[in-house]
Amino acid sequence: MGKISDARIGAGPPPGERRYDRCEILSDLTEAITRLRFEANDKGRLARGCKDLVDALDRCSGQTLQDRWTSFEQTIWPKWRAGEDRNPTHRWMWGARVIVMARFVRPSWEWIAWVHMPRWVARLPSGDPLLDQHDRLAKAVELITWAGPLVQLRAVSNGLRMLLVRGYASISELTEEDLKAIPPQSTGTDVLDAALCSLGVFNRTPQRGPTRRHRRSRHTIAHLVAMADIAEPFRAVTELYMEVYSTRISDLYNTQRQKVGALGHFWRFIAHRYPEITSCAEVLPVHGRVFITHAIERARELGRGGEHNEATARITAHAWLLNVRVFFADICTWATEPDSPFTSFAPRAVPLARHDLRGVELEKARQQLLKRMTATVFDLEREMPKIRAFAVRRWHEAETALKAAPDDLRCRSVEAHTFWDWAILELLVQSGIRIEEASELTTLDVLKRRTPDARVYYMLHVKPSKYDRARVIPIGDGLGRVVAEMIRHVRNFHGSDTVPFCDRWDHHEKRPLPRAPYLVQALKHPSAMGMQGMRRRLQTLAAKAGAARADGTPLRLHPHDCRRVFASEHLNNNTPVHVIQALLGHATINTVLVYAKLYPQTMVEEYRKAVRGLYIAFHGEESLRNPTAEEWAAFSTSCSMRDMGTHLCALPTGEYCPKGLVCLGCVHAQPKKSAAPIFRRMLASHERELAAAKGRQEPAGQVAARELEVARIRGALIRAEELSGDVAAAIEASCLASG
Repeated sequence: MGKISDARIGAGPPPGERRYDRCEILSDLTEAITRLRFEANDKGRLARGCKDLVDALDRCSGQTLQDRWTSFEQTIWPKWRAGEDRNPTHRWMWGARVIVMARFVRPSWEWIAWVHMPRWVARLPSGDPLLDQHDRLAKAVELITWAGPLVQLRAVSNGLRMLLVRGYASISELTEEDLKAIPPQSTGTDVLDAALCSLGVFNRTPQRGPTRRHRRSRHTIAHLVAMADIAEPFRAVTELYMEVYSTRISDLYNTQRQKVGALGHFWRFIAHRYPEITSCAEVLPVHGRVFITHAIERARELGRGGEHNEATARITAHAWLLNVRVFFADICTWATEPDSPFTSFAPRAVPLARHDLRGVELEKARQQLLKRMTATVFDLEREMPKIRAFAVRRWHEAETALKAAPDDLRCRSVEAHTFWDWAILELLVQSGIRIEEASELTTLDVLKRRTPDARVYYMLHVKPSKYDRARVIPIGDGLGRVVAEMIRHVRNFHGSDTVPFCDRWDHHEKRPLPRAPYLVQALKHPSAMGMQGMRRRLQTLAAKAGAARADGTPLRLHPHDCRRVFASEHLNNNTPVHVIQALLGHATINTVLVYAKLYPQTMVEEYRKAVRGLYIAFHGEESLRNPTAEEWAAFSTSCSMRDMGTHLCALPTGEYCPKGLVCLGCVHAQPKKSAAPIFRRMLASHERELAAAKGRQEPAGQVAARELEVARIRGALIRAEELSGDVAAAIEASCLASG
């Protein structure tokens, strides 16, 4: 064995290569004890503990020291912890700790977790690399103001433990996998992550434990096909189709997974039901039609979101069928291109056509879902004010408590949690954005604009999400306050004048997003908040507020419910539907009209209000009173003829007028001779307006309409002047006489 170095206790061959020799181990341990900063009496106890340890190693199996240590951890150490077969003194673990601190062996994490690292590292001699790494890490941890002293201490301990477990000489050798290997229940790992980022060990911003452990990279198309358990004869065409689809149409990861999953259901069905089919080109329409029934049954078995109901099953099955139909339609189309690789895969006819999917009763399923959504929206309209009031009240109470005790870590934690509960809820309700859009908002998305008269207003830029289209929405007073409070809290957390840049992972697309000053960050940790955490906060908030459905069951608040509340509130406040469509980023206006259908009573009331307003404006309030008996009798005697004031209409009452009651241009209308002065005044007025319109250079269509009005009035005047007598008055008199 090599001589012990002055710089490090236990220098020599790596633990995995050093052969076990009792005498050498005892000698090295004795020398290591002399260098540790212990009192003389304690060093004697250390020596006795080391002898007990070596005696135990003698009973273990293995050629090398590391092999025997591993056997010791698995067989003897559990008994020692239980008080069996060990020295009764309370120093029974000292020998094992000396051999680890001297770095003769590499312990497991389960064993090293029992060691109080800072206390033992403090006993190392000056200049020991492990002590130097302790000091370096401790200084970085002290600068993390959002962590308490106890968590900081555990962060340093976790870092030193990992150095001993991995056999590293410096914390710069720690990797992402090393942090993932630390058990989730070990506190301080997030602080250790932040300290390593500040020291430049990791070229990123700090991450939370769930983000480190659950981050998964994008699977390749070949891996997705393998995961879908597609039969071997159909894997090649599926991979080829997905590669071409990603290049030509869309490379969204969610779309790829959905398509491969749907094709997996289809190809497994074909392989099981029709084993004689060994090529995509052999699939016939009869096979596609049989798959429709199978897809519905399979979707009913699997369920979705734990809800086993017919409507959900049919919609899930329809999504599978639609993907399969598009798959065959695409390859049949692409196979017609010159030198197409799909030529050998294209079937003679598309196995699934549009008309084949009309028999799956999708409309009935959608009506059932619409009925459920209607009930949900009504529940939200009733309960959302209570949830919002509860959220803001909790935050204000926590804020008041924090002002009374600004140094209380518990009050600070409660204030942070209640604030973000309120902020996330209000951000979603007042903007109507999706959860993924909210998670990707940055301070750079707050756009400052000026009107022509120099007034300042702000817009919120929403990045592309569902339909790959960006949009901007105005920032009103309520939304502006939420954004301002979020910025203020993030700045206070970091103690800076600006919102710092941080990394973010897109869990849908399985790839990192650009480093940016994200708004939803710094909830007790300098990292962006995940979407799952935001969803849990909304559900917990609704539960604490006591929100319930009409049937008394608890109301589970989802992020998309906030969009529904946004749409319904704007519809109830008479916002035009095309404006709501633009604000919500819907592809078509029909999606907004779904919310309009939820409120038939509102539509009826608004329609009646509008019609009554127009009627009163034209006829006056006097028109709403009930007619007298004399007025009703006079009306009854004249209702058989349309009296237009300037003329009578000869069409029978109730007959359809092809002119749309433009009576002055109707050949059935006979002007009154007594109305000639009125026609002259009308003609002069309209001729002046026509001349003015031409002078203003109005559009040609409007000028033509005015010219038509002038021609109609002139024609009515000519016919009135040509009469020898008032024929209209004579006709009216004869009608009255006959009545």
